[in-house]
Amino acid sequence: MTLPDPSDPAQSKMPTSREKWERLFDAAIFLFLALFAVLLPHSVKGAQNAWKIAFIAWLLKLLIARRRPFPQPLALPLLAYVALSAISTALSPDLYLSWDRMKIVCLVMVGIVFAQNVNRLSQARWLLLLLILSGVAAAVFTAWQYSYGIGVQVTHISPGTPLYRGGVRNNDIITHVNGMTVHTPAQMEQTFKNQEAATLHLELLRSFPLRRENAYVSGAGLQQSGLGTASLQFGRGRPFRAQGTLGHYVVFGEMLMQIACMAWALALAVQPGRRGLRIALGLAFLGLTAAILATETRAAVAGLAAGCFVALLVLAGRRLRLWATVGLLTILLVAGFWIRHTRGLLWIDPRDPGTNFRILMWQDGLRLVRQHPWFGVGMETVRNHYQEWNIRGFLQYHVTSHFHSTLLQIAVERGLLTLAAWIWFVVAYLVFLLRLVRRARERNRFAAGAVAGALAGFVAFQTTSLVHYNLGEEPLVMALFFYFGLAVAIDRILREPRADDLSA
Repeated sequence: MTLPDPSDPAQSKMPTSREKWERLFDAAIFLFLALFAVLLPHSVKGAQNAWKIAFIAWLLKLLIARRRPFPQPLALPLLAYVALSAISTALSPDLYLSWDRMKIVCLVMVGIVFAQNVNRLSQARWLLLLLILSGVAAAVFTAWQYSYGIGVQVTHISPGTPLYRGGVRNNDIITHVNGMTVHTPAQMEQTFKNQEAATLHLELLRSFPLRRENAYVSGAGLQQSGLGTASLQFGRGRPFRAQGTLGHYVVFGEMLMQIACMAWALALAVQPGRRGLRIALGLAFLGLTAAILATETRAAVAGLAAGCFVALLVLAGRRLRLWATVGLLTILLVAGFWIRHTRGLLWIDPRDPGTNFRILMWQDGLRLVRQHPWFGVGMETVRNHYQEWNIRGFLQYHVTSHFHSTLLQIAVERGLLTLAAWIWFVVAYLVFLLRLVRRARERNRFAAGAVAGALAGFVAFQTTSLVHYNLGEEPLVMALFFYFGLAVAIDRILREPRADDLSA
């Protein structure tokens, strides 16, 4: 048997078994991180499963390679935030409810997984490219829903008819008849006529956000309801407010807001000679913005404008900054007219029931903070105790929701100590990003654009958090810490010359 010759360069560079396993795990981890980026705008469960599998693979890799994780910036404020949230949960009067919400608090692990496993700028570029393309696909899906429709809308139904008694109401959107998809009034009427079943099962979408309902009617009852007459009229059904596949227009709007901020920043950072790439990113930004407008969510539009303006300040020169600012102001103007046209509301409108609901929730939230200042009342406990605590918004509007402000929600549920830890993280992260983007501008245009995109997304997130509890929505928290992880990874990569593998 011939022994390996240490003096032979070819033999000395042969990977060991441990190195082979490490490379295999690296490839698997990146595959699932890429899958996460693709699924994030579309599937909460899919994105969750992708990052969790990547997390397990990373732990196995550390065991096999016998390595320690890289030093993690901002670990102390995040650890304080998670630990204080856990203490509040342990003191909650409804432990089972509060503990379930800890899974969202622990989504900080998404950032750690990305920070520890993105090792080259080319990997970061692929992840962001996949995210933007997936976001554009969500915008295209929204356009298809508005053009082709999502079913057949009941534009008029007479009360007291068999169909009405069966559960169908005005403005309901019928999507299936006995399992068969319908899209046009003519198609649905033909489906009704062709069905010989004694009972028809209608699958409906109702209200906004759209929720699924079921209705049942006999063939004879359908005829008695006025099928084919003015007593029962149909039209093409379109979403009342775009919500994509995430189930809620606010969540969908703020997800696209995060992606649009990144597309905007990357477009600003593109080299002047690469006009095609800048145009492609600009078109992606416009498509995402159009889909955000379709959600009719004022906070998402305001957050997008705030985030993009910050990206302008840190990336653009004077001339580009002027034209881009004009573009942002145009978007805000168009958004104002569009929301006025579709919802009949101003940017801040006291006639809006949502505004009145928020004011009541803010007033009662501040009262609860004064009563339970240190560790709060426990996450989700308000849903069980709103009558006892006289939460007027719930009582007057007959809805159990939240306090419509991230900062207030943290203070009410987890106390002022947890709020202080979160604010500590927010300030430290902003300082970290501002320093990093200045350093990245001197090294790599893509890195500068990616960090500026993370900064823009975080500013947008904080803007909407003033009136929404976005830190309680899993997809939005995953997007936040996805960007956080990439920023931390880029910070490490710029300190390692070999990892900086992009020329621009």
